[in-house]
Amino acid sequence: MKKVILGCIIAAFLAFIAPSAHAQYAVGHRSFGVGSAMGAGYSKMDLQFSKLDDGALPEDMVLLLPTLELKLFLSDTLSLDISAPVSNIAFSNALRDYFFVTGEAYLNFHPSAPSQTELFVAPGVGFSYAFKSYDNEVGESISESAWAFHVPVRVGFEFNNPRRNFSWFIAARPFFNLVHGHKGDIKPGGGMMLELGVMAYTVSHQANRY
Repeated sequence: MKKVILGCIIAAFLAFIAPSAHAQYAVGHRSFGVGSAMGAGYSKMDLQFSKLDDGALPEDMVLLLPTLELKLFLSDTLSLDISAPVSNIAFSNALRDYFFVTGEAYLNFHPSAPSQTELFVAPGVGFSYAFKSYDNEVGESISESAWAFHVPVRVGFEFNNPRRNFSWFIAARPFFNLVHGHKGDIKPGGGMMLELGVMAYTVSHQANRY
């Protein structure tokens, strides 16, 4: 009789923990992600690196066209993110008479991961560079360059599907810039962006990660 009771207790215990272990296995662990984001916001600085319009938009308004977003997960709650506004770069170089490139890297903290809705806070750094070469009125070849150093922070929420291999996110990105113009002076700038994006992830299902 004691053996029967003990067997029932063990069976009940295994039945209790089995769904939990299966749920942990089903959640999976992200290793790499790729996606894109768009947005709009306000930017105040002497050199409008990301403006493409020449007066078509309200003053100091900036559009963020589809970006390339890359994530490398260092753990379930920490990732290294790269954000490159590839559309802005392409349109700027096509429509302007100077070369332009920009990008940012973030250390992204996901304190509530893994879950269906995750808060993230991502401090970062970035850099923009522009170069122009032309001939002046007397035929001299002139080269000018300018750069900006960015200090952005992305704060937002990511909404995951059940297997966490796809998500969409919404984020606010305040940023501070130091802009170095071709005249040699350095002036501060800054602004705020609101972003909406989607991500796809590679997910490994290893229960022993917990």
